[in-house]
Amino acid sequence: MPLSTQSQIEDEQYVFMASLDNARNISNILKAIAFKDHAVFTATPNGLKVTVEDSKCLQANAFIQVEVFQEFTIKEDVVGFQVNLTMSLLKPSTKALALSCKVSVRTNSRGFLSLQYLIRNDDGQICFVEFYCCPDEDVEED
Repeated sequence: MPLSTQSQIEDEQYVFMASLDNARNISNILKAIAFKDHAVFTATPNGLKVTVEDSKCLQANAFIQVEVFQEFTIKEDVVGFQVNLTMSLLKPSTKALALSCKVSVRTNSRGFLSLQYLIRNDDGQICFVEFYCCPDEDVEED
């Protein structure tokens, strides 16, 4: 189940949803292969594969098995999306990732990425921080 309480209709728009209790696991894995800014994420029923490539000469892959996640829902055979790891709109989300207890990652068929972090404050209250990233669009020139 996603971190926040959402209606079933809202969940139906996503083709991929995953959440995990220990955000450090995925954060450390992504840091380990972040030698380039651009990464390709591929979700399959077996887990999440992250690929980083440099000039078609060097490639790093990280595979996070489905068992690592508390929730892992994929509505297609393969769901792929691309992320700019270090310089993109995701960079502001790293502070929230470091503070989070749980993380939820979702993407829809158009490539919109939703990251949701559950953060427990010093008083034990639960807060949610969400980031939405739009896919890059190729603009056709007339």
